[in-house]
Amino acid sequence: MPELPTFPKSSLTENLSSFRPQSLTLAQLSKTTLAFALFLVTFEPTCARKPQKAEPSGLNLAPAVRELNIKGRKVWVIVAETPAERTKGLMFRSYLAPDSGMLFVFEKDEHLHFWMKNTYIPLAIAYIDSIGVITDILQMKPLDTLTPYRSSKPVRYALEVNSDWFYLNHIKVGDTVSGLPTQKAP
Repeated sequence: MPELPTFPKSSLTENLSSFRPQSLTLAQLSKTTLAFALFLVTFEPTCARKPQKAEPSGLNLAPAVRELNIKGRKVWVIVAETPAERTKGLMFRSYLAPDSGMLFVFEKDEHLHFWMKNTYIPLAIAYIDSIGVITDILQMKPLDTLTPYRSSKPVRYALEVNSDWFYLNHIKVGDTVSGLPTQKAP
């Protein structure tokens, strides 16, 4: 059997032996982990297919993710601002990561109503006016196509999260949401 060649120890292997990965703080690690989890949940159905030049439905394949803050509690949201994104919402998902949700953005203040068609996750919805004040918080039942969950006042935004999120974080009607996207004038 022939002998295998031996290689001299190089400065590269010496440098690798002293390599220490950069340490992350817990806050950085959780933020990175949550962003990655949102990415996976968002792109699970789209990763399996070939990339296309343009999505025929008008959906953006890389939705915007934004951090909102309510009473010191952070929630990471996917922003749905086109009619196609708002129509699809959180339909057909079997899981929503903790401290995450979807923010529906409308062009002007109006009375809104949502339903739970093809939505398998129990959700809560907060309706938010154009200055960021929560006007309503409603609990929504999975697959409930009979109940329209209506805002009591004209609002600009709707925030959907896991059903117990507002309760567990002591968030109530009248609280203010910061980090909302601003709208262009019509």
